[in-house]
Amino acid sequence: MVIRWSKQAIESLRNIFRFYQPQTGADTARRIVGEIRNETRYLLIFPEMGSREIINGQPSDYRYIVKHHCKIFYLIYADHVLIAFIWDTRRNPQYLESLLNQ
Repeated sequence: MVIRWSKQAIESLRNIFRFYQPQTGADTARRIVGEIRNETRYLLIFPEMGSREIINGQPSDYRYIVKHHCKIFYLIYADHVLIAFIWDTRRNPQYLESLLNQ
């Protein structure tokens, strides 16, 4: 089992860094991004640890774990875990629904 990152997930990390850097400085922004990345390592041991996201009242294939203000959404495949995207929980939840329904 390996962890793979989608382009959208990588871009999410960049956006998180850009958000925190002006407020906290580059070192703290890097630490926050690093902690989010490190949190995904637990998925190698126990991929089912995350909660299933509910879409339209039904459990979806997306699971998530939480670190800081972020939900790390992922999908489990036979040979890998795909980190799909990272969602800052302070954002508009209606936009999240559109991402999950893609």
